[in-house]
Amino acid sequence: QLKLEDYKDRLKKGEALNQDQLEAVEKYDEVVHNLEFAKELQKTFLGLSQDLLKAQKKAQRRESLLKLEAEKKKLRTILQVQYVLQNFTQEHVQKDFKGGVNGAIYLPSKELDYLIRFAKLTCPERNENL
Repeated sequence: QLKLEDYKDRLKKGEALNQDQLEAVEKYDEVVHNLEFAKELQKTFLGLSQDLLKAQKKAQRRESLLKLEAEKKKLRTILQVQYVLQNFTQEHVQKDFKGGVNGAIYLPSKELDYLIRFAKLTCPERNENL
């Protein structure tokens, strides 16, 4: 653009320009228009890329929240299963299942022993004072 402006100034001062320089001066307005268009296009692309980055960050946050919720759900399930298994280690619960009373289904002693052993293996002992 600076070169074209120089040609334009030289032409105004009456200097002779060669054919290529004269053609370039004639296309000055077109070149300026194309430069302005390119600047606007660059601004548009910059805006689009910023919007894309925002959308990606938002999607990542949403994905992180979904993963966190899934982990919480897994942990809740594990704690519920541990709670149920720990109850099998209590003597009055064992009696209920051996007799099929107080809302408990009847469990043969062998199956109940399996559950008790499994509970002891999978459930850490709690300190009730904490």
